Amino acid sequence: MTLIPPTQEHDTRQKQLRDLNQEHRDTLEALNHAEASIVRARKLNDLNYHRRRKAILANGHDDNAE
Repeated sequence: MTLIPPTQEHDTRQKQLRDLNQEHRDTLEALNHAEASIVRARKLNDLNYHRRRKAILANGHDDNAE
């Protein structure tokens, strides 16, 4: 089997594809971190809600009320 040497056009295309793949991976990583932050914020908000709700039901008032 004879290998055909890559052309400059082929090399350029391959580099563009590698660069695009890297950019895509970087974007996905950033989005995954952002999603994890949102999930954590929702969890903390939910925990706070339930803590305050439990306090209201137990004591008839909210510990954080002014």
